[in-house]
Amino acid sequence: MLAQARCVVCVGQGGVGKTSTSAALAIEAARQGRRTAVLTIDPARRLANALGLPEIGNIEREVPKAAFEAAGLEAPAGKLTALMLDIKQAWDEVVDSYHPDPERKQRLLQNRLYEAMSSALAGSQEYMAMEKLYQLSTRTEDRLDVIILDTPPANHAVDFLEAPSRMLDALDNDATRWLLEPYERRRGLASRIFDAGSGLFIRTISRFTGTELLEDLAELLSGFQGMFQGFRDRAAAVRTILAAADTSFVVVSTPSESGLVDARAFRDRLRERQLRVGSVVLNRATPAPFLAGEAPAPEALARALASTPELAARLEALAMERAEEALAHREAAEELALETEGCAVVAVPQLPRDVHDLEGLERLRQGLFAPPPQR
Repeated sequence: MLAQARCVVCVGQGGVGKTSTSAALAIEAARQGRRTAVLTIDPARRLANALGLPEIGNIEREVPKAAFEAAGLEAPAGKLTALMLDIKQAWDEVVDSYHPDPERKQRLLQNRLYEAMSSALAGSQEYMAMEKLYQLSTRTEDRLDVIILDTPPANHAVDFLEAPSRMLDALDNDATRWLLEPYERRRGLASRIFDAGSGLFIRTISRFTGTELLEDLAELLSGFQGMFQGFRDRAAAVRTILAAADTSFVVVSTPSESGLVDARAFRDRLRERQLRVGSVVLNRATPAPFLAGEAPAPEALARALASTPELAARLEALAMERAEEALAHREAAEELALETEGCAVVAVPQLPRDVHDLEGLERLRQGLFAPPPQR
């Protein structure tokens, strides 16, 4: 799952334990002595709490070794840092770093629509995740050995890959350039309403939206002029990183019927794009002790609960049901592994409680890297 990988990208639907899995993978990489960063997009800040950090933002925060020791765990040998993508702050950093025109840059940062656009524009989250991955991958000081990326929840594996291009196309296309042409020539709505074509269109729309909103919109789009090629160049560089031999995708799902359908769909779409799927993680599998032959014998339950035979019967039925479920989960993982050549399939047992601290992440890490069960 981590062998020789410099970039590990966790993909999957929401609510399948993707963020926790990303953090557990990062801890394992740090335990191997590698300088590791985990980048999450989870706005609930659960990762910060689980890692024992007061908060996580756009700047890397090192997970102190003392946090592991306080939890009664061995501290990893490698340095572990964590980031949580703040979309607005990430946009500000990109604009500040790459805008070629100081005057336009300031107008853009002060634009009323800019803040709403930076967080609400479709594809913005995915694009900024790519920008942050680019920054982490290309820096020369304090170079990282491995980056674990927790991608936004997606219905399809390609959403994360295609959303940035869709966002850029929405901002930089023939229609926006047509609308901007009179604005760029005169920088004033009052004088451009007499321009042919787009000026007439703007005048008509302004009757319904107001000239101030259109002025802000034109200012916003104008502010990005000169940046689009850089956006596209860096997005292309990240696509190269994602297609590299030392990048591994981890599909995170569950062993439920719908979860297995999702896992296969993600795996297939990634492979169609010639991207390396290193492993499939099936979280919340029924634990092995419930497998047939390993559950408490009905006779033992009956003896222990001789005074409550009805409860014993219910427990017997529950044990049988869980045994069948555990066997089904294991067989599903084995079947998925057989049809997914060159890819590890790991069924992680359901944990007794949600992951909310380092101890929970350690249990998840152990489940991810435990030897496969014996038949």
